[in-house]
Amino acid sequence: MDGSRADLPYGFGYPSDPDTFSHLFSKLAKKAGLGHWHPHELRHSGASLMLAQGTPLHVVSEVRGHASISITKDVYGQLLEGDKRAATEAISGALLGKLRPVAPQVAPEEAEETG
Repeated sequence: MDGSRADLPYGFGYPSDPDTFSHLFSKLAKKAGLGHWHPHELRHSGASLMLAQGTPLHVVSEVRGHASISITKDVYGQLLEGDKRAATEAISGALLGKLRPVAPQVAPEEAEETG
């Protein structure tokens, strides 16, 4: 070893090349039976999971590091449709005297209830 980057072991305390990491990540995902995944998709999955669990949009925006909440809304707005439905049901219930839960249903309708 002469100390050049080519002689250094991959990983283990040295910066990794983003393309190399991306290819390795994709290979590992395929090997695990997950299909083709790119590391950036983890960001989207994380944001989607936060919203599904009821994390406010402005918090997701801050965690994602977006310059404004409108960017987050543009990217993930379709996931908020359940929130709009829940808000409509909540106000209708309050006005008509029929209180309903406010949280949107996150699981698919055909999913088995656990309790």
